[in-house]
Amino acid sequence: MKTIILTMNVGNPSLERAKRQCEWIDQQSFDILVSTETKNSQGCQYIYDHFFDKGFDFKTINTGVKFYVSYPRSKTGDLGVMIISKREICSEYNIFESNNRLYSRFSQMSVGSGIDNLNIIGLYVPSRDRSIEKINRKTEFINWVSSELNRHPAKKTIIAGDFNILDRNHIPHYPTFYTWEYEFYDHIINNGYCDVFCKSNPGKQDHSWVGRTGDGYRYDYIFASSDLVKNIGQCYFIHETRHRKLTDHSALYAELDI
Repeated sequence: MKTIILTMNVGNPSLERAKRQCEWIDQQSFDILVSTETKNSQGCQYIYDHFFDKGFDFKTINTGVKFYVSYPRSKTGDLGVMIISKREICSEYNIFESNNRLYSRFSQMSVGSGIDNLNIIGLYVPSRDRSIEKINRKTEFINWVSSELNRHPAKKTIIAGDFNILDRNHIPHYPTFYTWEYEFYDHIINNGYCDVFCKSNPGKQDHSWVGRTGDGYRYDYIFASSDLVKNIGQCYFIHETRHRKLTDHSALYAELDI
């Protein structure tokens, strides 16, 4: 069975932009959508309500379900992740307590209807500048996630979202990134995960975010555990989302035969 994973940074949209984003999402084929840079805001609440009305929240009992939505909301005003699934969410988990400033940036769930469920981890890794506070916030999040990956073997798991990091072979190379940021990408790979875009497009360079100077960055990723590598199909960036100014990131699309 073909499973389509889509991830898109929605950029904490205004209400008007959120409506346009939902119109676009409604036209896409997907089973799991990992939306990043969400917030407890009017625009993100609209996205949640848009799919909630067609389905239900994980904690709400309903029938005739079309969509399942996980939307951890920050109590500190931080940004985060929202996962929309056409497959039933069987369980949900967060490595952070709900009062932690990083709580909304992580969501893990099991989707499916049997013993052979698929694990989904959605991440929105903090961005940073050169301030100590933002560097510490990013390293804290990366350390928590790295420890979580160490504790659990990579098995039938997808990790998707905006990682705000680059891999070592990224072109162009940017000297502004620290060694520990590259090491987070390495850590994911060394823990038994495959970069789905690279696997599907050997040697190809593409970018999901482009700065004002025209320099491109591949910030958005979908990783699959090694037992799913044989199931990877096509994977590509949908630049329409940037070109139409729905958001400043390109969406990332991946197919897996699972």
